[in-house]
Amino acid sequence: MKLQRFTYLLLSFVAFAILTAGSCGGGKGNMKAANEAFDKKEYFVALESYKSVYSTTKDKDEKKEACFKTAESYRMVNDTKNAEAWYKKAIKAGYKNPEAQFRYAESLKNNQKYAEAISEFKTYLKTHPNDERALKMIRGCEDALKWKNEKTRYIVENCKELNTKFSDFGPAYYKNTALYFASDREQGKSKNMYVWTGNMYCDIYSANLKKNKLSAPAILEGLINTKFNDATICFDKKGTTMYYTQCNGINGDKNSCKIYTSSLKGKEWSEPVVLPFCSDSFSCGHPSLSDDGNILYFSSDMPGGKGGKDIYFVNWVKKSKTWSDPVNIGDKINTEGHDMFPFIHADGTLYFSSNGHIGLGGLDIFSSKGTGADWSEPKNMKSPLNSGGDDFGFICEVSKELGYFSSNREGGRGQDDIWKFAMTPLKFTISGVARDSKTKEILPNTLITMTNSTDTVKRTAKTDRDGFYKFVDLKSNTDYELFAQKEDYYDSRLESQTTKGLEVSTDLIQDFLLDPFDYNAMIKVEGIYYDLDKADLRPRSREILDSLVLTLNKYPRIIIELGSHTDCRADSSYNVRLAQARADSAVNYVITKGVDPERLIARGYGESKLVNDCACEGQWEFRKCTEEEHQMNRRTTVRIISNKFIPKTKTEMKDLNAPKPATPPAGGTKPGTTPPPRK
Repeated sequence: MKLQRFTYLLLSFVAFAILTAGSCGGGKGNMKAANEAFDKKEYFVALESYKSVYSTTKDKDEKKEACFKTAESYRMVNDTKNAEAWYKKAIKAGYKNPEAQFRYAESLKNNQKYAEAISEFKTYLKTHPNDERALKMIRGCEDALKWKNEKTRYIVENCKELNTKFSDFGPAYYKNTALYFASDREQGKSKNMYVWTGNMYCDIYSANLKKNKLSAPAILEGLINTKFNDATICFDKKGTTMYYTQCNGINGDKNSCKIYTSSLKGKEWSEPVVLPFCSDSFSCGHPSLSDDGNILYFSSDMPGGKGGKDIYFVNWVKKSKTWSDPVNIGDKINTEGHDMFPFIHADGTLYFSSNGHIGLGGLDIFSSKGTGADWSEPKNMKSPLNSGGDDFGFICEVSKELGYFSSNREGGRGQDDIWKFAMTPLKFTISGVARDSKTKEILPNTLITMTNSTDTVKRTAKTDRDGFYKFVDLKSNTDYELFAQKEDYYDSRLESQTTKGLEVSTDLIQDFLLDPFDYNAMIKVEGIYYDLDKADLRPRSREILDSLVLTLNKYPRIIIELGSHTDCRADSSYNVRLAQARADSAVNYVITKGVDPERLIARGYGESKLVNDCACEGQWEFRKCTEEEHQMNRRTTVRIISNKFIPKTKTEMKDLNAPKPATPPAGGTKPGTTPPPRK
């Protein structure tokens, strides 16, 4: 029979009433003796006695009670598998205590049978609809099912070089050169059995730590370890002061746990001294010292707390060279359950374990940020750091990418084991497919350009025969912009992606739909009109050109022609020059808005492209037109010439001292040229 060590030893400070294994008394089938052992917290003895009663008694009610109490004893030594089996057996036998139904559902949750646990908790709620414990348990099961397939950066590994078939827990760094922990293995100082667990008492051990490799552990020699329970240790930054938990007193004559401190004198640790706020009437343990050494966090069941065990802190008072009175860390952290094993990181993040917050089962590891008694809502560290069992004693390096914790989860070597975790580097990619926006056909050989917000480095990729592209090795906490280009297609609009706020490796998806290019298309620009015999832009015309600039910025590779026109009045050669001046005026304005001159062509068409019948020669020569009809011909239109412009870099654009309009093709003039005056 494999007994899982009850992790509330020291975890929950209930190392009370330490007795010998022979103190139980009674014989086989003796229910009274079994109950006495249970009441004395001698669960290892009690469960065997209850099982004996169960197998021998003829009394049906006593048999049911023995069945339930066997399950309870297994629960108290944290053997959740056997607890589940015996609770189920008690319910099936007709045991009426509703606590059996609740504990059965709880054991299913602890064994990570979350769907079954939800069903059993709902059965319990039919008779106890307002039990907040069950409602929280259901939410925890639902979260566990939801988180099951979530990505995570954490990889966990059993520290086989430290663990035994017994309980090994409570890791602590010593100057990043060693790892200290507690164990109730048989090689300890005490040779007496702790009747709660059936194992030996705990001692403190250490293992050298070099390049993340651990040596074989050795017991801590000197004055620290006693014949009773010594565990959960921490050190100051210099490694010259330690704080640790000791239960039952140095001589085994106390019923509480206390925090002791010792100083390094040469190569030996000094005589331990109990901290002044500890008491024989309540327990304190699980110390964790702030980076500056001025705040000590710990757990306690002292009066005035919110639940079973709360987290407290004390401040170092330099003037009196002592610790202040304990302060409860507050309701954001502490619950009606057990909140224990605080670990304060160098950046002020608090890590702790709790079975009162919604979790995956047993004790879960949480994190929170804050100071004093003001902390953020605790964040469950999720799987794989947490499991259905007890997960506690979390520590990590300054980088937070490596660390250790304790757990009695499946896959360990013993009861409580020490586990190592590492955070895999964040990996981000952006990928997608380019398609024709109308036919949805894939577009091979499409150029995808990507820039980032941190160093504006430009990266490019071309889609393969399946229209697929991919960028790898993206940076964390960075914004990206992408656009797609392909011959005979308009450039895509600028798309944005970001890795900001992403805490796990993520493959970002950015597809592109490209519009086929129409070389004969006219950008719909209406309303650029001119006064008679003038080339000046009206205010409304400037507004329309501003809108055109936005279009050009959206499609940075198109080259356009701004074609200007006149009405039929005046001779045709003059009207060509006037129209060119109007085109130049429009182009020059667009250039002032930052558009590259090489993307613009100014062409004057004179009166050759009238939009109505207001001609001054030919068959319409004698038609009388209104001024409004002539106005319709004094206009500028826009036509796309090509989609092959190569945009300049920002540096190249800055090097342009002044806007230089493009030279028009034959028949036009450079922008800004004005026609000679009319005769």
